[in-house]
Amino acid sequence: MLDFGTNNQKLLEDPLYLGLREKRLEGEEYISVVDELIEVVHARWPKAVIQFEDFQFKWAFETLERYQMKFCMFNDDIQGTAGVALAGLLGTVRAQGLPLSEFVNQKIVVVGAGRYFLLHT
Repeated sequence: MLDFGTNNQKLLEDPLYLGLREKRLEGEEYISVVDELIEVVHARWPKAVIQFEDFQFKWAFETLERYQMKFCMFNDDIQGTAGVALAGLLGTVRAQGLPLSEFVNQKIVVVGAGRYFLLHT
């Protein structure tokens, strides 16, 4: 687990805050720490799956692109959400007693944030 600090002044002043009480690392210093951790974890456990969770948006895609071809890893904020959504959709087809090949014939309604979308292939 990595803790890069926080730029949230209220958290830095909160006596109950359990995180690192320093300003958040940025730029090359940030990437250097992640590089070092990934290399050490891979050297110790070469078959481990490394999960990136709750990385800042500005780093999520960069870290995924940086490491995905060299290490077995995934970024939960990017790939995990999509995987869970797809599993739910495929589970719905199975719950209807249909083969997964029928997925393409489903009408899917996505609702949220006051809008809805009808997906039909």
